[in-house]
Amino acid sequence: MITYNRISQKDVAPIVQLGAEMHAESAFHNLEYCNDKVTRWLQGYINNSQSSFCLCAYQDDALIGMIIGDITPYFFGNETIATNQVWYVHKERRGTLVGVKLLKAFNSWAKENGVREVCIGISTALYLDRTHKLLGRMGFSHVGGTFKAKP
Repeated sequence: MITYNRISQKDVAPIVQLGAEMHAESAFHNLEYCNDKVTRWLQGYINNSQSSFCLCAYQDDALIGMIIGDITPYFFGNETIATNQVWYVHKERRGTLVGVKLLKAFNSWAKENGVREVCIGISTALYLDRTHKLLGRMGFSHVGGTFKAKP
């Protein structure tokens, strides 16, 4: 059975661990992953549930997925946008409904908080084609991209 819950202190260590797994298989794998910094960052999600969202998916006692995001005003006006920082499902659970349920919960939270748009970024470079198709089926439009270069 899979359960979903908003972040609490007990979730921090599992999120840091799952985050390390995500980092290791992502486009960021050659950059530092600092457990202490991620732990401190997660405290903001625990302490600010009004504009911050973190939902965890557990199967039994194992964290298998998470979505983390924020509501912020657009830089050019006062309306708000919900943007994810992390949306990740453990590789053994991909292709199930876990990712869809996490995203639907994020969308519902955003709607309840009156945002104008929800923006989902995919910067990990994991399963881009599959993720684009899924997001399209869920009503998202592809409006841009991320480009990287070494300075």
